[in-house]
Amino acid sequence: MVTILYRTLNHKERYYSIQLLPTLFGEALVIRSYGSVNNHKPTGEIRNVYETIQEAHSSVSVLLSKKYKRGYRLKGKPMTTGLEEEKERLC
Repeated sequence: MVTILYRTLNHKERYYSIQLLPTLFGEALVIRSYGSVNNHKPTGEIRNVYETIQEAHSSVSVLLSKKYKRGYRLKGKPMTTGLEEEKERLC
């Protein structure tokens, strides 16, 4: 599962990507990458490993809430919607 959020700040479009992947050992990996849409490489990448998929879902849900509060949105979604639909899609 990949979720990509966007926001415009000072006339520059930024993105924040969250990936949730299973590992070979039964754990869950959450990869977050972020940067400018104009750059080919991400500015940064953060990887977190969780023991269960439920813990990873919970973490992603918290991340989405924080990013929505900072102004990130799904491409083409109005400012007032999106978070509830994304949480539904994750569960």
